[in-house]
Amino acid sequence: MKRETSCINSRVILNYLEAHYDGDLSPFLKGLDPEIDAFDDPLEFLRDPNNWISCTVISKLYERTRTLLKDENAAYKIARYAAENAELGYAQGIIVKAFWSIKKGLKSLQKINDKWNISKRIELVEIKRNRAIIRLHWDPQMDVSKDICLYNQGAYTFMPLIWGGNPITLIEKACYFEGAPFCEYHIRWPIRNLLHEILSRFYTSKSVLMETIDEMEKDKKVIEQKYEEVNRLNEDLNYKIKQLLAIQETGKAIISVLDLDKVLTVIMNILSNVCSINRAMIMLVNKEAGCLQYIHGVGFKGDVPEVIKEYEVPLDRVSNILARVASTGRPEYISHVERSSLRRENIVLAHGKPSSVYVVPLITRSKVIGVIATDAISSDGLPEETRETLEVFGPQIAIAIENARLYSTLQEQMHELKRSHALLSRAEKFSFLGNLSARLAHEIKNPLTSIRTFIQMLPQKFDDEEFRTDFYGIAMEETDRVNNLITELLELVKTNKPLYKFSDIHEVIDKMILLVSPQSKGKRISVVSNFDPDIALIWIDPEKIKQVILNLLSNALDFTPEGGQIKIITKKSMDKDGNNCINIEVRDNGTGISEEMIEKVFDPYFTTKHKSTIHNGTGLGLFIVHQNVQDHGGTIDIKSQVDQGASFFITLPCEPPSGLPEKQDEG
Repeated sequence: MKRETSCINSRVILNYLEAHYDGDLSPFLKGLDPEIDAFDDPLEFLRDPNNWISCTVISKLYERTRTLLKDENAAYKIARYAAENAELGYAQGIIVKAFWSIKKGLKSLQKINDKWNISKRIELVEIKRNRAIIRLHWDPQMDVSKDICLYNQGAYTFMPLIWGGNPITLIEKACYFEGAPFCEYHIRWPIRNLLHEILSRFYTSKSVLMETIDEMEKDKKVIEQKYEEVNRLNEDLNYKIKQLLAIQETGKAIISVLDLDKVLTVIMNILSNVCSINRAMIMLVNKEAGCLQYIHGVGFKGDVPEVIKEYEVPLDRVSNILARVASTGRPEYISHVERSSLRRENIVLAHGKPSSVYVVPLITRSKVIGVIATDAISSDGLPEETRETLEVFGPQIAIAIENARLYSTLQEQMHELKRSHALLSRAEKFSFLGNLSARLAHEIKNPLTSIRTFIQMLPQKFDDEEFRTDFYGIAMEETDRVNNLITELLELVKTNKPLYKFSDIHEVIDKMILLVSPQSKGKRISVVSNFDPDIALIWIDPEKIKQVILNLLSNALDFTPEGGQIKIITKKSMDKDGNNCINIEVRDNGTGISEEMIEKVFDPYFTTKHKSTIHNGTGLGLFIVHQNVQDHGGTIDIKSQVDQGASFFITLPCEPPSGLPEKQDEG
């Protein structure tokens, strides 16, 4: 709201209304201005001469008065009322009286106007002994009205009444509110003799002095009241600031601390610093047990007594204040426990002996999850501002509890998810290896048969050096091959904790090519590797990457026809942030994947495989591949068309991604 006119002017209107209207003025004051509507007592604000309002508000007051009293000249009459009843204000009245004559008063009109009004400029066009011409130049930027003009006409007409004179004659020759550039007043007053003017000066000066002293005393009392009010407001403001800072700290705690006991300790310590409370106890609703149970407390001497920690209140016991607040969701205050109907044998009352009790519900998402009970430090009870603060903190505490509960639940679910993921990974691994065992058995049986044949022939051909040399070479080669297959098989079956380290990715890929060699040989599929020699060691968990390569090779072998080809290509590259990474492509010339299926291949339990003699699809293989690649901070994509094969593209960072530990124990 703009400061354009003093509330001296609005006070005159309100006093005139009270003198001429018997009704309630509250509706009269509504809707003047949002700032005024927000005050607890708008009437008090509009009567305080130290306050200022806009011309819009003063115009509305004149208009409403005119309508209420059904008097088009109400503004003019208000001016007369002000002069007759000294309603110009203390300072304004004294200044006007000090001029002791109309002529001197008119010469100082602009000075008077500037102190209490900035809506116009006053021009004294002409002044003679008993007549004058005045022009009022209104500010076009301000919301002035004809009523304000009428008030000014009345003020000039009845100005002499202030020092005991008679009204002057005023004629308006031009009016700004009727299209003229200004309002022009022609005024005339009776001539007084010289002796009367001299006596007027003498008595007026004395009168002004006495009134000045009286008004100064009144002003002194007003200043004292204002000082007390400002001091009280300052205390309230400091308390509100402290409260807001506490709420801010509580918000930080809710976000940063997720352990329930820790977050409650932090919040309750903040609450104790802000509020004048002796003790506080939080009890939460246990739906399964149908009761309130203790969860946290502060302010007790030493540790919280076990009898309090084990305290429970059935929710249907409405005679208990804790259960009643939890049921109704409304806070309750007992200012004097001794005079109340509370049961003295109650565990909390008997142990703590509080003089007063205030219980606030903890509500979140329109649901009461518990209560917080407090008592006062002194026998005077809990101050109102403390109770208000506790009501503000109630939802904050409820949110903190819910967040901590959700976090605890999420931790449990994440732990269970990790466990399930590990079981799924093992299930997929065993599913593949179980089906692969037939091929491995065949691959192992063939060399063992050859070795057995050589051993049977050895006694007869022991002296044949060529036979012994060939036998030794073939036997060692076949034994090493069988040993390598069994070793890789055992390593895959073995369950290890994650172990990230700098490893040779090509060595990992070669081992998996070896492991699927019985299957690839059985279908006469050639597995071709094209490795980038510039790729050095990279940061991986070798066991997880083995699973990735093994699953991709297994898929490729299942969908590639006999006599087909699988290629594994590696090359070094850089990501969009300039970090070194590697790309691994596993490409086959099999049946391919349809476009609508590509988006689903990484979903758990989704499979396009049908039962075969080699592999039964579980729908977990590519899901595990996707998870393992993500665990490394990498990505995996697919490009495929039906009957044109499929290519899987893996991108892995060369260095440890953020969030991965730099050192991990293998145990």
